[in-house]
Amino acid sequence: MQREILIRRTKQMGLILAVWTGLALIPGIQAHAYLASLGHAISWQRAVMPPLLDHWIWACLTPSVLWLSAHFPFDRRNWLRVLGVHLLGSFAFAVMHIAIRCPFIRSATLFTSSPVEHITWVLFRNSLFANYYDDLWMYGTIFAFTQLWAYYRKYRDRELRATKLEAQLAQARLQVLKMQLNPHFLFNTLHAISSLMHEDVEAADNMVSGLSDLLRMSLENVDEQEIPLKREMEFLQVYLGIQQVRFRDRLTVATQIDAVTLDALVPNMILQPIVENSVTHGIASQRAPGEISIRAQRENGILRMEVADNGKGLTGETGALTRDGLGLKNTRERLQQLYGDRHRFLMESKKGQGTVVTVEIPFRSAGL
Repeated sequence: MQREILIRRTKQMGLILAVWTGLALIPGIQAHAYLASLGHAISWQRAVMPPLLDHWIWACLTPSVLWLSAHFPFDRRNWLRVLGVHLLGSFAFAVMHIAIRCPFIRSATLFTSSPVEHITWVLFRNSLFANYYDDLWMYGTIFAFTQLWAYYRKYRDRELRATKLEAQLAQARLQVLKMQLNPHFLFNTLHAISSLMHEDVEAADNMVSGLSDLLRMSLENVDEQEIPLKREMEFLQVYLGIQQVRFRDRLTVATQIDAVTLDALVPNMILQPIVENSVTHGIASQRAPGEISIRAQRENGILRMEVADNGKGLTGETGALTRDGLGLKNTRERLQQLYGDRHRFLMESKKGQGTVVTVEIPFRSAGL
């Protein structure tokens, strides 16, 4: 632990020294170019050494300013106290700067009228007054930077927490929708079995066996929001097998699934409530044989799934589709939670011609 702290502080000091060195080169280069233009060319060492000395001293004092900034941040509730602390801090910063700088006074200026033999109080005082303005600005700049950085980190952390909470909330909503969906199709299937018990015991027994397989597959995927389309189709085939036992010759199922789409990720149980809607309103509502067709294809990065039936179709007086029960309502909400504006859910129904439900979501392979 101590080693990690030492490494972190060493890296911090190295970064501070690098930043101050870079800033020192700017006035050094300017001084060299300016004196050269006046015909008083000096060596690079002589031009760069004064600003380097000042900036390296500021670099050594920067950790102290960072500590004060962290322990006494700007606060509107006690701003007067904070201001007093940092005014004293800036004065101490200036005193330390001059105290370290005075022994190198000859290297700290470009021109000296005479050699400095001894460091006197007068020299120290005059240097402090002459440089306090610059030291105050440097202290204030460091303090302002640390406060801005602290505010940025708080803002970023707040955004990350908000994003995490939003994701957790979305996950919880999806889980609730799935918990509503599973009993929905289960109750409908049990009702079908109950009705069939009085007509064909063997067929009812086959439906119970199919329901067992259906529940097992449902429990295997209970914690997954998205599964490959291949697994979704396997689940759907078991469900349709139950319905075909129930409706016998009155129900025909046709599938046209492009091989490239089998590995695509789709919301768990996304097709079952759509197909159930077709069975309930398209097949069960008429005595004539009916057909449900299921298609899936990839189009320009979009997975397009379609469920169509040739039932009676049902529209309201305004042409808006009216058969939208719990299953389809949950389907819409799950698509909105998972994909937002990147999905498309469309229902089209014409009286006497059946209903077509189209779902479009971004194509994402389970293998990626």
